[in-house]
Amino acid sequence: MTAERIDYAGPLDQTLGLVVTEASEREVVAELEVTDKLMQAYGIVHGGVYCAITETVCSMGAAITVGLDSQVVGISNHTRFIRAVRAGRLVARAHPVDRVGDHVTWQSTITDDKDRVVAEGTVNLLRLTPPA
Repeated sequence: MTAERIDYAGPLDQTLGLVVTEASEREVVAELEVTDKLMQAYGIVHGGVYCAITETVCSMGAAITVGLDSQVVGISNHTRFIRAVRAGRLVARAHPVDRVGDHVTWQSTITDDKDRVVAEGTVNLLRLTPPA
């Protein structure tokens, strides 16, 4: 599943301005323009923004991996903040790490417009079994 622009945005993604530009079982890519609404008190992008981006790109990749007829939910999100960002554009790239049964793990790397890593994250997800 790859497209120029992918209509995946949930309400939080829309609020943030996150746009998924590529999605497959090998990689998910999304972009976000930094705005004042994404800042914390010190004028840098709020850490929760990076967590939300990581959750979205990893969850989307996991959903494609297990099949879009299933549901996946995050059971852990470990996001590490590396570099402060005050302006520009962020790009997130996520890829699969592991799959054991119903458990799927994806990792993301978020870079700034100078291609510097600003955050990294790992999300462990669980494929839910549909009710009988």
